[in-house]
Amino acid sequence: MPFPLLAHQAPVLPLKVWRPAAFNATALVVGSIAPDLQNFWNTPQGTVEFGHTLVGQFVFCLPMTMFVVLFVGNLRLGEVVAARLGGRFAWLTDAATDVSRPGGIGRAVAGALCGSFSHLGLDMLTHETIPGWLPRSVYHLGHLVFSMHTVTQAVASALGAVIALWALRRLSLRNTHTAPARRSGALWLVPFALAGGAFGLVRALPAIRYPDGYFEAGRVYVWGYVGFLVIIGAAAGALAAATLLAWWDHRVEARGAHAADSSRIARRGQSPT
Repeated sequence: MPFPLLAHQAPVLPLKVWRPAAFNATALVVGSIAPDLQNFWNTPQGTVEFGHTLVGQFVFCLPMTMFVVLFVGNLRLGEVVAARLGGRFAWLTDAATDVSRPGGIGRAVAGALCGSFSHLGLDMLTHETIPGWLPRSVYHLGHLVFSMHTVTQAVASALGAVIALWALRRLSLRNTHTAPARRSGALWLVPFALAGGAFGLVRALPAIRYPDGYFEAGRVYVWGYVGFLVIIGAAAGALAAATLLAWWDHRVEARGAHAADSSRIARRGQSPT
């Protein structure tokens, strides 16, 4: 897909809108993009895309997705970030609580597989099935050359973005979580996210320099590829910052608990016997 982010979430996010309690949103979203995560260390010219095979769904996509879901959930990183960004981001708390509720692991596994298989289904529909029904025409627009595959995938990306944004809007309006108490440290998210985004941009430089050698209608596809790597890198950087902030919150809470215990012991020692 020329623009995989949002396009690949379009088939699964409406499931969360339809049955919020039945699906883990983090598992759905990460699972739906998991087959493409190999692009972080493979070039688009790589001959083997293991994440897009049937075996890869269980050997690569499922473990990768569950690692992210359990990492975010057990460290309550959604709550950590929501506490820094304020009330409008209270919906992130859901990412910190779902796996700890009854049946949370089962929901996460089901969401991960649903997401990754939906990725394969959308790829098959837009890369093979629909173009096979249409005339095998080639279109020229300036220096760009488009086949029906490119046209189908670009249209699917646009429609998918509309559906995904609609679903995200519905989920944010439906949010019932109360934002946690505001904490300092929001600025730490920025340099980590920028560093991760910069790493993603560096990984995309070969495709930027020679887009037509990587993609059909390369100048169209390359910006989606660049955006994918930059956003995934920025998200990984933000997760790293959130992990440090979670560790800091734990230290602050431990110090507070220790100070409270010391105060109680001191009061007991001063009380008359």
